[in-house]
Amino acid sequence: MVYSLALLAILAGCGEPPSVDTSLLTGEPCEPPCWQGLTPGVSTEEEVNEFVRTSELVDRTTLFRGDITRGTGEVVGVSVQWWSRADTAGVPRQFGNSFSIKDGILQYMTIFLDVEVTVEDLLERYGPPDKFSAYMVGAHPAWVELTLYYPEYGFMSELIIPPDDVRLTPEREVLYVWYFRAAPLEEFLEMSRDIGHPTVSDDVLQDWQGYGPMELIP
Repeated sequence: MVYSLALLAILAGCGEPPSVDTSLLTGEPCEPPCWQGLTPGVSTEEEVNEFVRTSELVDRTTLFRGDITRGTGEVVGVSVQWWSRADTAGVPRQFGNSFSIKDGILQYMTIFLDVEVTVEDLLERYGPPDKFSAYMVGAHPAWVELTLYYPEYGFMSELIIPPDDVRLTPEREVLYVWYFRAAPLEEFLEMSRDIGHPTVSDDVLQDWQGYGPMELIP
């Protein structure tokens, strides 16, 4: 019995590893705002359904589909949520990936990264962000949520930073990326509010200051 269990473990370990998404840094199979062949404002609900049905990235046992509602309870769209089959970044996460669809068209995507991507990696690939925001979230425990905005590339990246070390350093790790239709910053902010994304107020947006201590603007 012990031998059989050991053999099963060895055979399981020899299995092909799950596919890993590295597209944010490689641009393969497509560049932002496209992700894995899906583009906000262009791709249809049918194309989203085909992706989650066939992609090797998707753990189909985690698929969930639900309505997107406003505060009034009005249904304004559909959310398709799923978890990746590979999570090698080792970053704690509470939520899976999601696609938001309205009127049959993909509006935006929230994608948690499967691999480690640092701020340094992001800057080398895309340059400094147009703007950033940093503010305290939560209470017990509290943390700092840092957002780097790349509206003309069609994405923004999110990082979580400990409140006792509010510095931006090259090795800080990106947690997830929100893909949307590429647009100038002002248009992006307006568009994101129209589709119900909780984008921060213009008042908290800051100019890029490079690495070092960050000012928290509530």
